Amino acid sequence: MKKLRHAVVGLLLVVVGLGGCTATNEAPVIISEYFALEHLSSKQEVLSKAKQALLRDGFQILSTDLEAGYISTSLKHWKLTPEQANCGATRGEDYLEDNHTKTEVAFNVVVDDKIVIVRSNIQGEYLPGEPAQDLTLHCVSRGVIEVEMVKKILL
Repeated sequence: MKKLRHAVVGLLLVVVGLGGCTATNEAPVIISEYFALEHLSSKQEVLSKAKQALLRDGFQILSTDLEAGYISTSLKHWKLTPEQANCGATRGEDYLEDNHTKTEVAFNVVVDDKIVIVRSNIQGEYLPGEPAQDLTLHCVSRGVIEVEMVKKILL
């Protein structure tokens, strides 16, 4: 009976010990940013410039409706920094500072007669090498990449 108790206690210690080694994802507590700016060109001209800027940066156009005034891209691999996005942290260390983190970005550009809006969709994964520890990260933009894209479109 005593041996069984020691075996159960030992097994529990191993399970608790392994649980402490798994990565935990502290999700970001900020709201995803977007960027809007007034333009002085025609809606069609801004959409054309947006399409060119996105293609120049290697994004694939997923859908577009020039009459409704939007362009959406598919996801593209882009290694983001903590200044550009927040994907959370583990044990106080930002996932985006870790070389095991992969991020992908897609853009949505919406244009009306006066304003261009750029919003990003960021997907992240933490891939430390052990499939059991892989995590899908909940990433939000800090607005930096949207500002950069609007500059490429309008300037």
